[in-house]
Amino acid sequence: MMYRSHFIICLVLFMVFGSVASTESVQADSALHVTNDQRIKDNTVGKVNLTNESTMEVKDVQLLPGDNSALVTFTLSVTNRDGHDIDFKSYLVRLMSAAGEKFTVNLLQQDKVKNKIIPGQIQEFHFYAKVNQAAKLQDLVFKFVKLDFAAAGYEQEVGRLIVPQDYSFVTPAGAMRAFNIGSTPFHGKINRATLSYNDDYFLPLVSFELTHDGSQGAKLPDLGYYMRTRSGAMYSLQSSAFTAGSAIQPLTTKEGTLSGSIPREAGAEGWQLIITQSVSTGESGSSVQLPLAFFEVPDAAAEEVSIGHDYDFTTKTGTYTTQLTSLQRLPWEDEDILAANVIIKNKSNAALPIPDLLGAFRLDDAVNVEAKIVRMDKALTLQPGKELNIHFAGKIPYTDEFSSISLYLQEKESDNTIVDLLTFKHNKDLMNMAFVPARETKTLKDTGQSAAYTVRADQIFHSDTSDLYAVLMDVENLEKRFTLLRKQVAQFKAADGTVFPASITAPSDKVMPGGKALQYIWAMVPKGYKTEGMQLILGDEIPAVATNDKAKPRQEGYVNGVAFGIPEGNKVPQASFAGLAVYPYSITLSHIGTQANFIAGTVQLDFDYELSRNDLVAAEMRDHKLIVELTDELVDSGKELIVSQTFDFEGTDPAKSLLLGSHDATISYTNKDKIYKVKDFASYRLSVYHEFQGQKVLLAQKDLDWFIFAE
Repeated sequence: MMYRSHFIICLVLFMVFGSVASTESVQADSALHVTNDQRIKDNTVGKVNLTNESTMEVKDVQLLPGDNSALVTFTLSVTNRDGHDIDFKSYLVRLMSAAGEKFTVNLLQQDKVKNKIIPGQIQEFHFYAKVNQAAKLQDLVFKFVKLDFAAAGYEQEVGRLIVPQDYSFVTPAGAMRAFNIGSTPFHGKINRATLSYNDDYFLPLVSFELTHDGSQGAKLPDLGYYMRTRSGAMYSLQSSAFTAGSAIQPLTTKEGTLSGSIPREAGAEGWQLIITQSVSTGESGSSVQLPLAFFEVPDAAAEEVSIGHDYDFTTKTGTYTTQLTSLQRLPWEDEDILAANVIIKNKSNAALPIPDLLGAFRLDDAVNVEAKIVRMDKALTLQPGKELNIHFAGKIPYTDEFSSISLYLQEKESDNTIVDLLTFKHNKDLMNMAFVPARETKTLKDTGQSAAYTVRADQIFHSDTSDLYAVLMDVENLEKRFTLLRKQVAQFKAADGTVFPASITAPSDKVMPGGKALQYIWAMVPKGYKTEGMQLILGDEIPAVATNDKAKPRQEGYVNGVAFGIPEGNKVPQASFAGLAVYPYSITLSHIGTQANFIAGTVQLDFDYELSRNDLVAAEMRDHKLIVELTDELVDSGKELIVSQTFDFEGTDPAKSLLLGSHDATISYTNKDKIYKVKDFASYRLSVYHEFQGQKVLLAQKDLDWFIFAE
């Protein structure tokens, strides 16, 4: 039923409102001068006398052009100053053109029960009539007759009225207009208007206030809001503040924004805001959309809604400037994340509180997606000349398609009503992530979290069944204080679009000013997976909420996503053991030699090493190890002697840990059966591996002679 009623209303609006009419019939006349905040209550056309004491007055005449006809509404106010009742059924009002064309006048259903006007009473009756499409108010004639069976034709003409040439029903910019919604008195006013645009549309934002002038609380009916251009075309506006059922108390004011899209071809001058209400005609299921008030929209300079442009909004705490810097669609598990980054600026001379904002996405002007607010900064107030980043995030199925997206910047008022502050319009084709080419740096400047991100290189660690793909990223602390790394979420995106969730291994301690931290970002991929063209997707973590005390918080996603090109690391093992890099460490093996005790069945590998570390780089290296391995062929076909030891970089066992500086190390292996089966003791192969998460990559490999110290 709801969809059917909406269809009927839209059809009526299309038939009644869509045509082009003469601008003279609706433009505010220059003869009407008002000052700001002046309230226009009644626009009087004139009065006729029913008796020497009683009158009938025509006021609030409005004309709304349509495609094939126009709609005239007016109010008839009857004042009884006689000593007896006036029977309204004894009078008729007729509407005609100056040329004599007659139009049918309809009394609103709500007024049909009003029959008697008692002495001293003023009673109002509301009418509407369809007139021809070219009609102008000044061409209309109101004729009043009284039924009199003694008169010729049983009618006696009481009087006639025509609309004055200087009559205007459009509320000038800056003025307030009094009007009724049903039987409840209100007055409304446009506070301000801002105008943005994109390639195809003007995007007006009209700040409108509505004040309840009655004595009892009321709920708004389903009102219509339209922008009428100078050519006469009308476009619907939306608002979350003035929706059907919204409560408004006596003597209180509700303020909200009206927004919409108007084709650029329509022009941006001479606009009017029209408020309408659907009323029943008395016939079954039939209704008509009647105008309640017309407002001249203040001129506003057109500004394009696009990334990087400033727009102002005002709350009870002050005026802020905002800028949409990105609006992205980010991959996340079996969903996609809609993520927007908005900068809030304080251009005033006084500190402002951080605005308590809400947000929502709307897809194709049809589907609403709730947005979660994510802040990375630590600011409590917004100082003059400063700014902060606020992220908005919502989730949709990754299979969903849409062509346009809007971000509604909102504020919750004290009564928990949601007020739209700004609406950003965007196109899905502009939602790509920022891309940082390989070896270039991305700087993030959130207050208290400023840092520069650079991908050093990639690595591939191997096992028998899978590969571990890893990226080394430097994070430089740009703050003037020791700072913790921000919590982030990482993924790898392959050239064919496949996405691999990634883990981040990073130091938990604060990073010194100007210092760097190493983020080791890694994911398991199928054995032999082609990694050419792989990109790193990195974003700020949306804070997770645990479902209970024992459950590990589940990641909710990320915002502020950036795609990094990945420089390819050196995949070819070195032929020497000098300067082997396990960043931020570097190690050199030298004076390498072997000994054997054939009686005991023992082989011993001796070497010196020099280990250095970049002290300006903080890193979590407890899962990183160095494997030194000697292998040689046995007489048994396909079998090998393996002498190996795994060393920790930051271990606690001195026998198994590498120490900074120059040291020597010994690896012993005892196994008589294998020692006696070494093929010829001519040469052996020495390999050095970097191990991480149980998988390893070969750093260097060389064949050396037994029992001779080399390197």
